[in-house]
Amino acid sequence: MTMPRLTLRWKLLLFAIAIAVLPILVAAQTMIRIGEDELKSSANEQLLGVATELTREINDMFERSWLGPLLLIRNAIDDERLGVEEKVALLTLGLSAIEDIAALQITLVGADLPLLVTKDDISGRLQDAGLEPVEVLRVAPARIQEIARSRDIAAPEVAFIPEIDDWLATIVLPLRAPLAGQDAILSARVDLGRLAQIIAGNPFARTGSITVVDDRGRQVLDRRRADLAHHAIVAEALELLSSTSRSLGVEPYQRPNGEVMLGAYAFPRPFRWAVLVERPEKDAYLAVAKMTRSLLWWGMVGFAVAVLGAVVLSIAISRPILEIDRVAVEVGRGNLAVRVVRGVRLNDEIGDLARRMNEMIVGLAERLKLERFVSGGTMAAVRLSQNETMELGGTRQRATMLFCDIRGYTSFAEQHEPAMVVEVLNFYFQHLAGLVRQHQGDIDKFVGDQILAVFTGDRAERRAVDCGLAMQAKMAELAIDRPNWNLAVGVGINSGEVIMGAMGSSERMDYTVLGDAVNVAARLCGTAGRGQTLISVATYQALEDVADLVVTPTTLRLKGKRKAALAYDVRKQVPPAPLAARMGAAVTL
Repeated sequence: MTMPRLTLRWKLLLFAIAIAVLPILVAAQTMIRIGEDELKSSANEQLLGVATELTREINDMFERSWLGPLLLIRNAIDDERLGVEEKVALLTLGLSAIEDIAALQITLVGADLPLLVTKDDISGRLQDAGLEPVEVLRVAPARIQEIARSRDIAAPEVAFIPEIDDWLATIVLPLRAPLAGQDAILSARVDLGRLAQIIAGNPFARTGSITVVDDRGRQVLDRRRADLAHHAIVAEALELLSSTSRSLGVEPYQRPNGEVMLGAYAFPRPFRWAVLVERPEKDAYLAVAKMTRSLLWWGMVGFAVAVLGAVVLSIAISRPILEIDRVAVEVGRGNLAVRVVRGVRLNDEIGDLARRMNEMIVGLAERLKLERFVSGGTMAAVRLSQNETMELGGTRQRATMLFCDIRGYTSFAEQHEPAMVVEVLNFYFQHLAGLVRQHQGDIDKFVGDQILAVFTGDRAERRAVDCGLAMQAKMAELAIDRPNWNLAVGVGINSGEVIMGAMGSSERMDYTVLGDAVNVAARLCGTAGRGQTLISVATYQALEDVADLVVTPTTLRLKGKRKAALAYDVRKQVPPAPLAARMGAAVTL
């Protein structure tokens, strides 16, 4: 009578029912500690993420919404073809087009009265508050003189206008060309109200606090303008702010009232500010506190049952698992002769695992021995042979061959030690072979400083061309840090019918591709110059879409061919520069 199979799943289920899914006290303590660490890490990542996000928004708003348009205005004003009236009109147009700019001012160095244009809305708010808009929005002459001496873009200065509950930043840009024969300064007053709303409206503000302080520890973008320099996290942030370091930070600290906080800070580039993000530590660990109370209560009840169940089942389960673990350690050390003995005859998942472990070791030993020395096609042929003797011969098959030859390698080898030559060659082969695998190709062989890769299957021609272009890009990237090596590659690609199979003798075989299509690819590679990728007519005609490529037909004399052959020089289409496009659009407007 056959015994019914009791699977490992049922064993574990019965064990879980026996102990009522209750951990022992030691496990509960470990889980609590791990939970605290994980929650703290998650809370810190959230804080740091919010701080980083806010600083990124401040940087983007300054560079894209304010400084970028101001630089365009300055460049236009520097144009000597524009008259004074046109430049004034340009200021007025720029003021209306830039959302947060409250006023634009041009000051001639040494002159007392600048040219100032202001927005009506902020001027009206200042007048309603009993203030003179010109006096508030004008940049002081002393500051203008200071900027004129530095001849550089001044870092933004921020001032609070309590009467209208608003913050204004000052950006000063010296003009590069004289205006009316004198040095001139372009300055802008920027309304920070929208920036303050973005910070205050961040979703994190509903569960924590977001504070922005200047380099003296005073709040900015907040009408309270509290002095927070005595807070521990603020003091640490100010210390970094005063140094050359602008690294991000995450720190736990204690407030004067004794509350423990988790805080992070980051520093926006344009302002001497620190963005502080804080959250009470107790909120981060609220789930752990609840879990602790529950685990302690149920842990005491289930402790005795857990011990009894663990002792009974550990004898039946642990031995074969420990045996499998021992074998896994031996395999990790490189011993592929070891096998699992205990547990192989069990009629459950542990027995299945032991048998599959032995099968895996056998397969791993075969794979490790072969894969480092032969191509993927050879491995596929070995698997298909199903342990039968492989016969010489091959089959006709359409394939695309890619030859890649390192240019300058011979000269490099003559000038360097053999050990370094081999190391450099392997360095480049490592990168180039990875690109072949990435494009689903198979490296047939390495010959000296040359690679033969074979592509078969759907879109083989396009994958081969993309691989060749990727090789050129990778060599150009590697050459940036290694200009003295003076190495590049020439690539030749051809498609056609080849003989693919085992060649050689019964004692020594080589699984490879042969045929005229292979020879043509090799000749194209030999003809290709440094950084050049040549493809044949057959490969070009098989490409479905060449819109992203620059293809140049060329006539070549290939070695061993009587007639001149048509080939194509293929390069990657270079997209237009985004910045130039944007600037061009701005000028057209």
